[in-house]
Amino acid sequence: MVLGILGFGMGSMLVAYRRPWGLTALFPAPVAELSLPLGDRSRALFQAGIDAFERGRYVQAIDQFSQVIALEPACAEALHNGGLAYANLGNDNLAVQALLQASDHYDQQGTKAGLDRVKYALEQVAARRAQASKAASPRG
Repeated sequence: MVLGILGFGMGSMLVAYRRPWGLTALFPAPVAELSLPLGDRSRALFQAGIDAFERGRYVQAIDQFSQVIALEPACAEALHNGGLAYANLGNDNLAVQALLQASDHYDQQGTKAGLDRVKYALEQVAARRAQASKAASPRG
């Protein structure tokens, strides 16, 4: 009985760590197409991040994309995907920071499609924030 309770508790903590209760993934898919070529190691890490993201393992995805950024600082898609993963975890502040950095890189590269995708993501995060704020405010 005690082991069952402990198992349930540990499972609940792991699920909550991955994504807070009641929070659905705002972004179901990462950006898989790269705007700049990457080295072999960076490409493998990027693909590992894509795979983790698609399985809903956002913390692992963030780790992989962070490693890509360390090797390839100009990789806008790694920043972009990290921002999407942070948003899916409910950490909107880090999501916005990463998405703004991605937009700077897309702008420097002249990648309008990337800029448009980041703008859309930022709008979605802002809408969720506004909705949460509205739900939390007392009615009266």
